[in-house]
Amino acid sequence: MNNFGDFLYTLRKEKGMTQAELAQALGVTNKAVSKWETGEAMPETAQLIPISRIFGVTVDELLAGKRAEGASDNDRPESKEDYDPDDIKNNIFTRGKDEEPKTLSEKICGCVCGAIMLAGIMAYLLLGTLAGLWNPYWVIIPVCALTCGIIGCITDMCNPVKRAKKLSRGENPYTGGACGIIVLTCIITYLLVSVFTGLWHPLWVIVVGGALACAVVGGLGDIFTHKK
Repeated sequence: MNNFGDFLYTLRKEKGMTQAELAQALGVTNKAVSKWETGEAMPETAQLIPISRIFGVTVDELLAGKRAEGASDNDRPESKEDYDPDDIKNNIFTRGKDEEPKTLSEKICGCVCGAIMLAGIMAYLLLGTLAGLWNPYWVIIPVCALTCGIIGCITDMCNPVKRAKKLSRGENPYTGGACGIIVLTCIITYLLVSVFTGLWHPLWVIVVGGALACAVVGGLGDIFTHKK
């Protein structure tokens, strides 16, 4: 391996990442990462900044194939693990200009959510225009949006980099996504049942029950995380 490949291999092992996880985080193939580490190829220039952020080193250190002597932690770029996953730049619909490339799962998630929203809007317009059912079927739009939220939660739970970040902070990597799924599912249920039965007032208990379930899931998640 060349200096870059050897250094990349060392950084990846220190972080406990597999080639597949690094490839997914960068939006490339496993074969590409393997070629970088064996010296058969070098990553594109645009990939160097995301790699440096993931491993908390500078681009110069990556290219030199070693950590700079005497460099303090304050001189190093923020690690990818220091970014807030709840920041609006990480939303599946918007991303910051300096954000690392989307992973394949995030791209699929965005396409699926876009298709769901488009289908929901078209269905609502057709029902309203052809059958005059504007009033009860407005619920299609928020239900589609909430469904996209559930898909986003599942995608985040399956993202190895985000899971590793939460584990490094002592958090359970699944409780946040699970709670999001529970709450969104309860809201969808509440909207659908209430719209077609008119029982808005008594059925608000569904949402409250979802919030309580999240509290239980969060507590159990913390317990299991600390045990590990």
